[in-house]
Amino acid sequence: MFKLVVLISCFLLSFIGKVAAAGTNVTEIEHALVLFDPELVPLNDSTAQLTPEVSQFLDYLSSKYKVAISDYNDEEVSLFYEDYPRFDHLVLFPTLKKAIKNKANLNQHQLLRFVNEGGNVFAISGSEKSTLTDGVRSFLNEVGIYPAPKNLQYTDHFNTKNQVVELKDSENLVGKNRILTSLTTKEYTGSAALITNSELVQPIIKSSKTGYTSKVGEPINGETTWTFGEQGFLAVGFQALNNARVVWIGSSELLADSPLYKWCFQETGVIKLQFVQHVREIEPYKPNPHLYKIKEQAIYSVGVSEYQNGEWVPFEVKNDDEQLQLSFKMLDPYQRLNLKPLGPVSSKEDDPQKLDAYLYSVNFTVPDHHGMFTFELDYKRNGLSYILDKKVVTVRHLANDEFRRSWDITNSWLYVASTVLVIASWYYFVISYIYVGKSNLAKKDV
Repeated sequence: MFKLVVLISCFLLSFIGKVAAAGTNVTEIEHALVLFDPELVPLNDSTAQLTPEVSQFLDYLSSKYKVAISDYNDEEVSLFYEDYPRFDHLVLFPTLKKAIKNKANLNQHQLLRFVNEGGNVFAISGSEKSTLTDGVRSFLNEVGIYPAPKNLQYTDHFNTKNQVVELKDSENLVGKNRILTSLTTKEYTGSAALITNSELVQPIIKSSKTGYTSKVGEPINGETTWTFGEQGFLAVGFQALNNARVVWIGSSELLADSPLYKWCFQETGVIKLQFVQHVREIEPYKPNPHLYKIKEQAIYSVGVSEYQNGEWVPFEVKNDDEQLQLSFKMLDPYQRLNLKPLGPVSSKEDDPQKLDAYLYSVNFTVPDHHGMFTFELDYKRNGLSYILDKKVVTVRHLANDEFRRSWDITNSWLYVASTVLVIASWYYFVISYIYVGKSNLAKKDV
């Protein structure tokens, strides 16, 4: 019965799902801005020999986006035009100098505003001779990433070959990482960063237990060493609450691992709600009612999709630790329930055969408490875009004619029987008093 009601409800959602899908047009042309230092990475020189990793990265950008390449000192470059972002993505290559001429448009506040408007930032640190601009460094510090200063380099004597640090999946990849599952880069010549314990910061590649970051050739000490052991990270991600993403990598060699920038530019790890619906079980043909009454059955259903290879496909949760969860809450949750997966469905009215969403649903009893309640789905998992949906409803008490009658309640049968017995006894007493106890006066007169 429950599955039948859910399926009926899903048919009614086709129009709603179509409208929701229209809100995101993934075929729009996106714009990317690449900033560089010509003395370090001469992107403006067509005859310059770039590293294979940088060339691969630039070819990828050119094939996917409309790219603008500019020098850090170009004062004409601005991230905004009439208070609107000019670009969807920003790439920051390392530089030799901390100070730049265009600091008015590339400072901490402008970069934070860019992220708040939904822009994605990909920042690259280089060798010990390169650095990041003051504005970029302050911006990264603001989101919880602290790259090593200039003249510091990551070193690991126990995993070094030919004076170059070697990375290993078993030692350097962060476990349960959705962003990067295996390393293409094996040799690393860059720096490391410290991070905060913010839930929005997502470590990707970590230092090994024997790695550290300090000045080359100097002994390790507390004043000159930036990271010790596994407290350092070579690649870090950050995802804001509006799903804008920031990725920092400690060396351009990590550009060989394309999942890093594909995740930053939201080509992977993106999920969304195609539709959200709640109904009363007794009225499944009336979606999203504003009024519920206590102790009745409610059904909550969602359709979730994942963006893969340029199209939306059903998103199936296969790990119990990553289940979608509904909270039916007033101030605190009165109900907190795992959504059950029911299978792929279509959210498009014009193409019902295309299964682009996975249906999750749960049936529960509305609490015995009246007031304003919220259906809340708050799904946050590392490597995936966040999902937050809230729908407010009113829960009322039973009306006078909706309470159960006394004879419908099993516990009341004893009291009903007692009442009937008292009435019968009183009736019997009255009859006995009137007719049984009266004397025969005619016999006494004889």
